Amino acid sequence: MEESEDIEISIRSSHEIAGRVLALVAVVAKSQKQNWVRDWVERNEITNLLSAAEKDFLADENPEQQQVVNFSWRAEALVSLVWSLGGISEMPALSEQHWLLENEFITAAMNDPKSFIAKSERRPDNELENMEGFLYHQHWRVRDNQLGLNVGAKMPLEEGELPIEELNSSVVYERRYGLSWIVGCGEDWDEVPTDT
Repeated sequence: MEESEDIEISIRSSHEIAGRVLALVAVVAKSQKQNWVRDWVERNEITNLLSAAEKDFLADENPEQQQVVNFSWRAEALVSLVWSLGGISEMPALSEQHWLLENEFITAAMNDPKSFIAKSERRPDNELENMEGFLYHQHWRVRDNQLGLNVGAKMPLEEGELPIEELNSSVVYERRYGLSWIVGCGEDWDEVPTDT
């Protein structure tokens, strides 16, 4: 008889999410060739908030172009984290990229990272779980379409859903990645499962 494994996941704290916001600001800014990143990271002790892959990327003076592209897409995961902390009121449409580095919430976080972490508050558990479920479903629709199965394309649209051809698959993936991490999936940021 097989024993089922109970996987216990718990939603991350507002302080963990706020720290992750700062880490993503650093790598997204570096991917955009912002010269202030290294000094800002050192001055504000952001290094201890970075994942192993992020530390490597920030330390690399000459990262490969694909690495730069991959880290630039983390801007969309940042959207999910900022939404979870109330920095934007609505999750932006999954059809296009949403740039946040000039957002007032992000600017305040960058100006005083310690205060940002200390004062952060996240949305209620049920809102986070519902959004993660919604993004999981959108990711499933995208993967289903990419595999040519198109089962999701034949189903009626639920509230808030866009037609499959309007979804930006990279935006969907990154936003889901961020929300899945928030609700407790994966040991650390570099290892968030996104299977559908």
